[in-house]
Amino acid sequence: MKKLTINEIAEQAGVSKTTVSFYLNGKTNKMSKETMERIRQVIEETGYEPNGAARALKTKSSRMIGVIMGDLSQPFSARALQGIEEEASLAGYQVMVGSSKMLFSKEEAHVENMWKQGVSGVIIQATYRFGLLGIELEKKRHALVYLGVAPYDLKGKCVNSGNYTSVYEAITTCVKKGYDQFIMISDGSQDDHGGVANVQGFKDALRDAGLTFKVYYIDTEASTEDIYRYLDQQIDPIKRTLVYVSDLPALETVYRAILRFPEHQKMMPEHLGLIGFDVSGWTRVTTPSITSIMIPAYQEGRYAAQMLIKMIEGKGDFKEIILKNAIRWRESTM
Repeated sequence: MKKLTINEIAEQAGVSKTTVSFYLNGKTNKMSKETMERIRQVIEETGYEPNGAARALKTKSSRMIGVIMGDLSQPFSARALQGIEEEASLAGYQVMVGSSKMLFSKEEAHVENMWKQGVSGVIIQATYRFGLLGIELEKKRHALVYLGVAPYDLKGKCVNSGNYTSVYEAITTCVKKGYDQFIMISDGSQDDHGGVANVQGFKDALRDAGLTFKVYYIDTEASTEDIYRYLDQQIDPIKRTLVYVSDLPALETVYRAILRFPEHQKMMPEHLGLIGFDVSGWTRVTTPSITSIMIPAYQEGRYAAQMLIKMIEGKGDFKEIILKNAIRWRESTM
């Protein structure tokens, strides 16, 4: 196949040579999506590869990083992205963002597109399956930082908040508080932020205490009515029941389900306790206020950006960073 020049790429895409050069070097902030897509299609269809000198120039001059989050509509993603963008801005980097919906196919597509667009490195809230691709990318000296959970238990180049330890500590404390029936409500995901750690911390704390528990798996379409019916069947008025919600987005739905009990104010916290995860702080203004494991998403984002930029610029040693969640004990637990 004939090796194309930038001039020929520009001609086929219907743009100038300068525009193609800007695209290859990541300077796309003033470029329309239509223009970028035309250039991308030509490059993909022709298999164009910049020569060694151009690649070196691109690496040196690119001031853009990619960020791939599981779901940009979720509070964790919004807070983490804020931290990333602020840290990147201080270092003179722009941010390109994508949402994967925790699907490997979307992760793969975003990564490929981002490097074609000229990013110098990527921060990713990754699925476990991404691990094999991540290893291949690192072999090619691509800079990667994992946010939340590193796939396949990879260590280093990862920033997370130690959810397992926080959950284990919180549930162990609830055992000491005298709860004797434990229910975990979970969406069963193994790929969401800290999903595995959130579940395992709960199970291990109760197994170590010699206690049993129940698990109610819900899907994203579960309604407050569904959860209310389940809890109504499971809650024993004689026992002290603790409901633990392992998934950050589900806590509000579970709280609203509990409010459907006619005497929920008398039930909580003496006979019914509630604990889950929060990022924004909404749990402190509910009635009753909800005991929460507060995830420092903003700080995670800043640390991840700092780590990635140091990797790009060849500075420092890179080890896993574990931030500590804060457990806020409030009215929903006795």
